Amino acid sequence: VGCKDVLIDGIRILNNLRMGSSDGIDPDHCQNVRIVNCHIESADDCIVLKNTESAMEYGNCENIVIANCTLISTSAAVKIGTESEALFRNIVVQNCNISRTNRGISLQLRDAGSIENVIFSNINIETRHFSREHWWGGAEPIAITALPRKVETKLGEIRNVQFQNINCQSENGILIYGADTSHIQKISFENVNLKLMEGSKWSGKYYDLRPNHIIEKIDNAFSMIFARGASGVRFIHCRMEADEKVQELLKTDYSIVNCQDVIVKESM
Repeated sequence: VGCKDVLIDGIRILNNLRMGSSDGIDPDHCQNVRIVNCHIESADDCIVLKNTESAMEYGNCENIVIANCTLISTSAAVKIGTESEALFRNIVVQNCNISRTNRGISLQLRDAGSIENVIFSNINIETRHFSREHWWGGAEPIAITALPRKVETKLGEIRNVQFQNINCQSENGILIYGADTSHIQKISFENVNLKLMEGSKWSGKYYDLRPNHIIEKIDNAFSMIFARGASGVRFIHCRMEADEKVQELLKTDYSIVNCQDVIVKESM
């Protein structure tokens, strides 16, 4: 908490995958952080950036590099939030392999801070369902959500986020969900490949939006891309496919509602 000029290089964290609240590495209100060449197995988030309310005197969480890591999680492999009272900015996540995980990359804005200038590139993601009664997440390879934690929360924004050269094999699609179109803006996906296929015994067809005061989960929803309440979203040179069994369960390839300026270009 409140650290500057941090290097974490070449460590292993092997937590019990059945034991909740066992994050791997949590930089909270930290600046100039490099987490590289690590292997983390965790029954909560492997690497999660935080801006907790109790440590606001330490400023923003910014100038972060996460690279060359292998990650396994029953929650999220790489997450920003949910504790998000200050600004997250200038973050690069690259050259990582995520496997056997409930949620690959998760941006969860729930408070007054914002998330901006973030690049995810050259990442392989493999996700699967776990018990929805025990773990947050619904096998989404990429989940971007902005919802107020409390009725009185003045919610910030997620803006200027890029996903480049990412391969996803998962039991669920990409999730984008904002309280309204002003809270998620300028999100781009380029050369993102998504293949949907069954990989667990747990039932799917839902999206998990916890925690917030509006809606916890969306049941009976299953699409390659599920987007609500966002603006300026781009899918360029992306490939989406599903195996035969999963194709029968899909309600639609793309479910895009209450969004502004969404473009799917040269994708299939």
